[in-house]
This record gives sequence, structure tokens and C-alpha cells, in this order.
Amino acid sequence: MSFNSNLICFKHCCPSSIFCKKVPEKCPICKEFLMTFSMDPFVLPYPLVKAKDYPCCIVVRPSNGDFLNNYSIHDDLHIGLTNSDGNVVEYDKCGLVKNDNEKWKCCAAISLIPESWETYWNDILENMCSDLEWNPMNYDPANFNCFNFVISFLKNLKYKDIQFMNKEDMCKVFILPKIQNILKYALLHKQLKDQDFLIQE
Repeated sequence: MSFNSNLICFKHCCPSSIFCKKVPEKCPICKEFLMTFSMDPFVLPYPLVKAKDYPCCIVVRPSNGDFLNNYSIHDDLHIGLTNSDGNVVEYDKCGLVKNDNEKWKCCAAISLIPESWETYWNDILENMCSDLEWNPMNYDPANFNCFNFVISFLKNLKYKDIQFMNKEDMCKVFILPKIQNILKYALLHKQLKDQDFLIQE
């Protein structure tokens, strides 16, 4: 399933930004032919990635559905970790799940460490994968879940004092800034499904 259809932004006759999927022949505001621009058209950066392309990262996706088409800020998120090969390790009701990369082709990735830390990142992740604590019997959707797994990993990693006591703190620092950017993009994506352009002041 491909979600990446380019969204374009430009300005022509006034400070308003015009968003579209294809630059029109005429300006939607002044109706003049588009020969020059006050801001040249550019493609908005696509905020979602394939986890496989982002080694040693925290990866995030909706628990159900996808970010672009049916996610709202009140929906649950699922979080995991990639190793240096980009393979995802996640914790859910089945226990530890490894390399289920098909589900992580349209996610957010948060990079924390320099390349020099990748071997240590792998070692910590492998150690946690052998820890019997992360089994299906211990899983609880509210109290012992994928966020607990990632928080525990970060505590063991001890990189630059990046440690969180709870899901709320981690979301505030790492995840919400990413999600806010994705939601802005998703809103434009949805609006441009039913119209050729969108004008924003």
C-alpha cells in the first residue's frame, strides 16, 4: 500500500500559501496564468518512513489503521525499536515480536544515538530479547505494554541521561512533536483528496 502522494506548496500573488498535488495552470486566487511565483513550488517533506530504512531508532505507528487516513490524536499508538539492520523489535499481547517489518512501512522514526553507539544499542536490545519479563502473560494493554518495553530499553541504554519514568513524559519529549507534524500533513492530505487546491493564510 503506497501512501506517498506528493503535496506541493507555492505562493503567487499574495502571502497566502497554496497547497496542491499538481501545480495548476492558473493561480486559484488571482486567476492569472502561473508564469512566476513569489515562492517557487516545493514538495512538502513526507513525514512517514519505512522502519527498515531507519536503524537504531524508536519507531511509532497507530495501533490500528494508519496515520494519513484514519488516525486521530486520541487513538492509541504502538511503539517499537529497530536494530542496526532496521529490523523491528516490539512488545505486544503476543510477547516480543521480531522482524514483522510489513506493519512498519508507514511509521514515524525517532533517532537518538550517533552511529558509534549502534553496536551497544544492539547488545542492549539482544539482552532484553532474552529477558523472560517480556512474555505474553505479563502484557497488559494499560499497565505493561510496548511503551514499558521502550522505556526499559532507554534506561538500560543510559545514553545522555535519556530516561523516562512513564509513557506521558516520553510522549511529550519524543513522540508528540513528530505526531503534530504528521497530523498537519495528514490534514492537508485528506483535504486535497476532495479538492484540487487549498489556500492558507
